[in-house]
Amino acid sequence: MSTGLVFIHGRGQQLSRGLRGDQDRVAAHVAGRKRSWLAGLSKGLVLARRPPIPEKDVWFPFYGNVFADRIDAHVASGGRTPDLESAGSPDAAAAATKERLVLEAAAELGFQPDRELGYGDPEVGAAVRATAGDAQPATEIAWGNVLRLPVARSALQFLARKTGAPEWVIEEFLDDVAYYLEVPAIRRTVLDVVRKAVLDARQVHDDVILVSHSLGTVVAYDLFADLPADVRVRLLVTAGSPLGYPIVQKNLRPAASRGMPHVPRIQPATDVAWVNAYDVRDFVALVHPLGPRFDDGRTAIRDEVTHNASDPHSIADYLSDPDIAGPIGAAASG
Repeated sequence: MSTGLVFIHGRGQQLSRGLRGDQDRVAAHVAGRKRSWLAGLSKGLVLARRPPIPEKDVWFPFYGNVFADRIDAHVASGGRTPDLESAGSPDAAAAATKERLVLEAAAELGFQPDRELGYGDPEVGAAVRATAGDAQPATEIAWGNVLRLPVARSALQFLARKTGAPEWVIEEFLDDVAYYLEVPAIRRTVLDVVRKAVLDARQVHDDVILVSHSLGTVVAYDLFADLPADVRVRLLVTAGSPLGYPIVQKNLRPAASRGMPHVPRIQPATDVAWVNAYDVRDFVALVHPLGPRFDDGRTAIRDEVTHNASDPHSIADYLSDPDIAGPIGAAASG
C-alpha cells in the first residue's frame, strides 16, 4: 500500500499581479514554496527517526494566484469588502464574519471592551460588553450600533498588542478568511484546485495524507465533503489553524451536528486520525486546543503544542517538530 502527501497552503502566497501570467515565474515560486515545506518536514522526520518522504510522492496544489484573482474580481464587480466599518450592514456577511473573528480572538486573550475603551458609566459599560458578545439585549441595540466599530477596532488593537503581530497583518488574514467563508465563488475556486491535486495523488497512491496550514486547514476540512467515497485520507494534519473559532466552525462544510463540527472520516482507522499543531503565540491559532471543540475530537484529535523558533506561524517550523512530523512519517510508511 502506498500513500501520497498533499500540502495545502494558507493565504498570502500569491505573486504580484504583474507576475501571475508568467508561467515560469509561477512555477519557480511554487517549487520554492514546496521546498520550504519539505525542508521543515525533512528536519522533523530526522528528529522523529523516520525515513524521508520522496518529493515524487508530494503534491503542492497552488491556489494563491486564483484566490487573489477571485477576490479582485469580486471587488471589481461591486462585491462587499470585509471592512469593519461595514459590519452592521445587512448585506455585509464577510464584514460581519471578520468582526466576529476579531472579537473571538481578542476574547481568548482576555479582552475586556469596557475597560479597553475606558467607559466608566455602568450603562454604557454593559452595552459595550453586549456589543462584543454574541447577542445584544433589545434595550441595548441602539447603543450597540453606535459602539460596534469602536469595540471591534479596540479588539484589533488589543490583539496586536498582545500577540506582537501588526494590525495590518491581522486584518489581511481575517479579510481572506472572511472572503473564503462568505463568498461561494471564491471558496469553490480554491476547493477545485486542491481537490484536483488530491484526485491526481489518488491516481498514483492507495491513500493520501493531508498536511495543511493556516487558512489551508479550513480548506482541508471542507475538502472532505467534496471528495469521492473511494478517496481515503489516512491522516489529517492542521498547523496554525483557525478551525477553533466559533464563527469559522459555524461556516464549515458540512454543517455541524450537535452544536459541534464532526471529525472527518479517516481511513483506515488508526490511533491518530488528526494531528493539530499550534504555537500559543500564533494569532491565527489562538482558539486552541481543537480536541474539545469537535464532536469526538477528544479521542480523535491529538493536539500538539510547539514553540516555533523563527515565527509563531511558520509552517517550516511547525513541520520540523518531531511530534508533528513523526505521525506523518508513520502514516506515509503504512
